[in-house]
Amino acid sequence: MNKANSLHKAADDAKDNVLAAIENAKAQAAATADDIGRATRKTIHDVQGATEEAWSDATSRAKHLQSQVKAYFREERVNTIIMAIAAGFLLSALLVYLRMHRK
Repeated sequence: MNKANSLHKAADDAKDNVLAAIENAKAQAAATADDIGRATRKTIHDVQGATEEAWSDATSRAKHLQSQVKAYFREERVNTIIMAIAAGFLLSALLVYLRMHRK
């Protein structure tokens, strides 16, 4: 009987050790998941900040370029009209040439 009791006690101790190891593994997994979650949230926050900064910079540059183009067209109205007419004439001449030499 004593031998049976010691086998039951050894089995209970082994069971307790396994349960403790499982609980320890669960706690470590939860801690690791929390660490990964925190790192992921930080990375997402950093990327969002960089994206917003890049978008703001691109918008600012586009507005600046737009204002420069508007100023140029206002200052150089005659040149702008001459360039538009010349581009239209050259494009028309090219299309006529291509049409005449089509096989």
